[in-house]
Amino acid sequence: MKLRRLLTSLSVLGLLVVPSLASAQEGAGQGLEISPPLADIKANPGESKTVQIYVRNVTNQTLIVSGEVNDFVAAGEDGQPKLLLEDGEDSPYSIKDWVKTLPKVTLAASERKAVSAVIDVPKDAGPGGHYGVIRFTGTPPELEGTGVSLSASVGTLVLVNVSGNVVEKAKVAEIYTANQKGKKQSVFEYGPITIGLRLQNEGNVHFKPSGNVRVTNTWGKEVATFKLNEQGSNVLPASVRKYEQKLDKKLLFGRYKVQADVVYGSGSTIISATKVFWVIPYKLIVVALALIALIIFLIRRYNRAIVKRAGKKQGQNAGKRKQK
Repeated sequence: MKLRRLLTSLSVLGLLVVPSLASAQEGAGQGLEISPPLADIKANPGESKTVQIYVRNVTNQTLIVSGEVNDFVAAGEDGQPKLLLEDGEDSPYSIKDWVKTLPKVTLAASERKAVSAVIDVPKDAGPGGHYGVIRFTGTPPELEGTGVSLSASVGTLVLVNVSGNVVEKAKVAEIYTANQKGKKQSVFEYGPITIGLRLQNEGNVHFKPSGNVRVTNTWGKEVATFKLNEQGSNVLPASVRKYEQKLDKKLLFGRYKVQADVVYGSGSTIISATKVFWVIPYKLIVVALALIALIIFLIRRYNRAIVKRAGKKQGQNAGKRKQK
């Protein structure tokens, strides 16, 4: 059972990371292929919604496909979903009990069929986001009922936005700079430098942030600019999502300023944050100062030698004049 749960988690682990590609990509397990990997739905309390999910058998044998629904929450700050598979693991954003029982489907080798998942939103459903995953597992007919499946399950992540008092609220929890090992700091010897933004969802619905991150030098000249969240990922309620960009320049010097302008929500609300960091190649500066000191020392020594030689020559000339 633990192995099956692990395989289930791994098979849908990356689907929340690239929801913007849901219309162009398909999620695949070893035995099944599914489309779309993400369904983002708006609904009213008491309303029913139907999600069409296409399942393909990518093996060379017949499979009996069964489906089930699990809730998920954000795991960490990298956008990975955590499936709630254990008894007692509850989510305040659950849709597990909203989805009607999914019918079993028999798929011949390479066959593709549509499965209709009906979501009945309760009349007393709370406004905002509710989340779950509809998973499918393929089993050969001879193994049906044994609890043994052909492979890990595949699933469609379902994001339901229920109308009502929906709160869209975000803040920049942190903007930081880090070295190549991931250590956060504000003074560097050289690049590349990682620029990070931690965005916190304080509302009750998911949102897909966008915007720009701009880096300028001491004189206000733009050094680099980045698009925020180009992959189109979502930030779930009560979670923090981390976005990182790399300033891939090694030769940097002086004071730099990072300006992050984040756009989110249906009203395109803008929030901003800034961060100042310094790049001081102190080893190079020490070497340069040492070279300068050495040059000054050699010039002075040379000058003293010239003066000494001139004085000696002048003394010799004076002696010759006395002898005459």
